[in-house]
Amino acid sequence: MSANHKIHYHEKDGDIFLKAENTIFLIHKTFLSLSSEFFKDLFKLAKPSSNENVNIIDGTTIEMNGETSESIERMLSFIYPNTFVEITWDNVEDLLRISNKFIISKLTKSCSVFLLHHFQENFLLSFTLADKYSFPKVFKESSKLLLDDFQKYRSDPTYDELSQRAKLKLTDAWYHYTNSLHIYFGKNSKSSARISDKVITFSEFLLSESLNFFLKPSKFSKFYRDWKLKLPTYRNSITIEELFKNYETLEFQSIQLNEANKSNKTQYIFIELEN
Repeated sequence: MSANHKIHYHEKDGDIFLKAENTIFLIHKTFLSLSSEFFKDLFKLAKPSSNENVNIIDGTTIEMNGETSESIERMLSFIYPNTFVEITWDNVEDLLRISNKFIISKLTKSCSVFLLHHFQENFLLSFTLADKYSFPKVFKESSKLLLDDFQKYRSDPTYDELSQRAKLKLTDAWYHYTNSLHIYFGKNSKSSARISDKVITFSEFLLSESLNFFLKPSKFSKFYRDWKLKLPTYRNSITIEELFKNYETLEFQSIQLNEANKSNKTQYIFIELEN
């Protein structure tokens, strides 16, 4: 048995019924048309017809195919000016799905802003949604954190939801990161640093058997700029303490040594990804 929705049932002036599961919404065509390109085009027709997204019943009721009453309630609460829906990690994926289905550009934009402000809290999901809905800034920033521990997140089930294009970009960036570091070592082998009283090249410092930390991709860009700025133009060298004094321990990642050949370490240089 169907029941009227407690909030989105405008009995006095509503002019179209929406039905989701066993819930009936009585709302205004004007609000739907202003917010959604899908409904705007639907209501332009003299006799709206059913399609894969909706089923038209007697010209007065739109049955929302495949939608829950909770999803429709959230959609309407976002659209109507007198109600509010907070975007959270619990609903952002569903809000993006429904905004994409019914072409609600303002809702899509709001979800994009949420991800950009909160991607550090769940960067794998942020990257997945940015890939799916084409959010270039979220894609770029979340990819940095994803590449910090690429081997770990590549085995996460969510990783399989990425497009083939995004997977190739991540793998390609990881490869170029490794390759670029070796090239950098070759070009900058004479740049020196001092550990205690011993002067070593930058390459030797990063590849040192005694070294037990290394910058994550998300932090390397700043580190690289600082290194270039602080390198003296004369023969004196800078201290490791001076170079690293502004970095927290958590910004570094342990180097994984190959047990068969301890001189064979895994290093990488981060290259930003574009969506």
